[in-house]
Amino acid sequence: MDSLALYEKARTHKGSLAGFYHHNVRVDTDTGPVLVRTPGPGAESMDLTLWPESAVLEAIQPYISRAPRLLHTSADPEFQIHGFVEGRRVDEVSPDSGTSLPQIVLDGLEQLFGEMLRVPGTALPPVPSDWPQDGDTEAFALRLLTGVREIRSRADSSLEGLYQDLGIPADPCGPLSERAAGELSGRPFRLLHADIHRKNMILDEAAVVFLDWELALWGDPVYDLADHLHKTAHNASDRHRVLAGWERAAPAECRLGWQDNLGFYLAYEEMKSAVVDTVRWGRRIALAPTAHERLTLAEELRQKLVRASPHWHGAASPESPEIIDAVLHRLGPGVG
Repeated sequence: MDSLALYEKARTHKGSLAGFYHHNVRVDTDTGPVLVRTPGPGAESMDLTLWPESAVLEAIQPYISRAPRLLHTSADPEFQIHGFVEGRRVDEVSPDSGTSLPQIVLDGLEQLFGEMLRVPGTALPPVPSDWPQDGDTEAFALRLLTGVREIRSRADSSLEGLYQDLGIPADPCGPLSERAAGELSGRPFRLLHADIHRKNMILDEAAVVFLDWELALWGDPVYDLADHLHKTAHNASDRHRVLAGWERAAPAECRLGWQDNLGFYLAYEEMKSAVVDTVRWGRRIALAPTAHERLTLAEELRQKLVRASPHWHGAASPESPEIIDAVLHRLGPGVG
């Protein structure tokens, strides 16, 4: 396998699948297709990261049965080559929360959680010296909140004005910081995927494969469950089955106080979503080619603000037309 030749072919390909942080290109070889994964140009970090994805994939290979197979990694130029996973993305099979997920996906989620929660910390890459100590769930939660504060604080004048117009305070994390101090039970840290949602699951004939390990963390296992629930938006039946599956899969020490603490992390996800998506949805609204698309995106952002504002004790969120006016005033039409 000529890895550089595959990289060059992927780099010039026009039909890549782009996530927030990576471009993914299928490249056919004599021995079958592979996936070439390259960083997206100028991707602005909106998530906490701990390790290079390639290091995570190498470490989990003996423990996680349904993860992509890492074939090659390069630091200069920066790219990875993964074994190509045939199948359909779960968001194509079950596109929204009104549609139940296939049982094979729910079973795969339970298996994945069980496998991740049993990966020994010694098998993973080392964490930074200032990372929260194992079991200190309060410190882990505060690290998550610090990440949101950093996103909020680096806004330029245009985004700062938009945050203010939409009612997002300078410190949206204050009330949750106070909750973390007295609310979270201590639990041992475990490997977290931290990005399990419909677009990161590929369903083949036999099972589901879980992609995109770039946001993997070492932390409170209850956070991974909350992150999945927030990003996947299950219907009531599937949500109940996912919760029951996680409870069956998790070792007893990981379940200490989990039901009481799940709400904290769900609140965090709603608050973070509003802060991050004011930027992402704001830019999408500014670029939208039609009034109908602008209104659809503005309503999506409004719903995020409605869910988040109680967590920073905010007032009523603006209506969708007001959001559009604020975006166009602060960012202007056609912002990239």
